[in-house]
Amino acid sequence: MSQLFALIFRYRVFLVFLLLEIIATALIVNNNSYQRSVVLSSSNTVVGGIYNASSNIEQYFYLTDVNEDLLHENAELRKQLELIQVQGVDSATVMNRDKEDITNLFYGMSDTVAYEFIPARVINNSIYRSGNYITLNKGREDGIEEGMGIMTQDGIVGQVKAVSDHFATCYSLLHRDMAVSSELKKNGALCTVKWDTQDPTSATANYLPLHLDINVGDTITTSGFNTVYPEGVMIGIVSEAQKTPSERFWLVTIDVSVDFSKIHHVYVTKSLFRTEKDSLETIAEE
Repeated sequence: MSQLFALIFRYRVFLVFLLLEIIATALIVNNNSYQRSVVLSSSNTVVGGIYNASSNIEQYFYLTDVNEDLLHENAELRKQLELIQVQGVDSATVMNRDKEDITNLFYGMSDTVAYEFIPARVINNSIYRSGNYITLNKGREDGIEEGMGIMTQDGIVGQVKAVSDHFATCYSLLHRDMAVSSELKKNGALCTVKWDTQDPTSATANYLPLHLDINVGDTITTSGFNTVYPEGVMIGIVSEAQKTPSERFWLVTIDVSVDFSKIHHVYVTKSLFRTEKDSLETIAEE
């Protein structure tokens, strides 16, 4: 305490001067409207800048929660879109209804929705192996099961291979054992997409007959013939198509629509009719 008093005594002249300056400034600001407006404007700028910086920092720490909320909202929107496609509901009819009517329409028809979408986050991913895997932060307790599909807004990503209570490991589309039931969008011709190019940006579309008209730029989508993905989900764009007389099918290379080096969030596709469909097909094969 004695050192504090000694310090104050040493700088007593400066401290008295500083106090008088503060008092003089306060008197000038309080008694002159122009100076008062300048000070208030400057203080608002400073305080506003501080609040803005503080808000940006706070938003950064809440980005994870915001992303999770957006994922759940997008999953619900995808479910509603799937409902419209399954039921053949006229989009104009939906647009002309208010929010409450639309909600009632969706819930009233929810038993016929073919797919639900479970949002998940990618916590591990490989792209340069012959058998690439993806690990998700959701598992059995979140409703995920073996065999479910994985997709993003850009297209398909893979298929669930194994599940624990809280995690799932999945075949990436970039896996030697992945084969996706697909179709040429412009005419519905069926094909199978496999990753046998060893390039994480491309794959091949197999079993497209030579009589078909195929051009660079054509779109390949999911066929919907199995219960892994909905019909019409993007897979890729034809980048090369060659006819070989000795072969029965086109040699087609596609650029995959998903950038596998930048996957962070995905949707797991849950078919509500998978068990029923698989059971009937098993009986038919006996």
